[in-house]
Amino acid sequence: MSDQDYEAFLNKANKDYSAPSTNTAPQKEEEFISATAHQALRAIGERWYTSDSDEPFTDVTFGWEGDALPDEAEFGELVGLEVSEKMPYEEWDVTGSYDDVTSAIQEAAGGSAPEVYRVEENYTKKWYYVLALDKANKKLVGLKALAIES
Repeated sequence: MSDQDYEAFLNKANKDYSAPSTNTAPQKEEEFISATAHQALRAIGERWYTSDSDEPFTDVTFGWEGDALPDEAEFGELVGLEVSEKMPYEEWDVTGSYDDVTSAIQEAAGGSAPEVYRVEENYTKKWYYVLALDKANKKLVGLKALAIES
């Protein structure tokens, strides 16, 4: 590292950040449920999944020609990752903390009961897909959330 690089590093590290920011651009509030999602999913608004790192639920839709929810292997092909487990919704939400989530998904799917797919991205990072089958529109609809589990 040259003396000039080191001096620039020190100047940046010692900069006074207590002055007001000159950035006057309005901050866009992030939306986690898209405008194209079913009204029932949009109605739950900003909802967070509680884990070591609380993360928002986001809407997901997959085209699906089957008469039932996919098994682990079939769903893994849809998301491009290996699915660790498929479980009934009640087994995933044993305390009833996400009853509003299941109600919204069930309404969006025309009454079908949701199930949960757990997809492990790595040892601590897991995705939970809460999905139900919308037979009339031949698609899987629901919400997903990232969980950090230590």
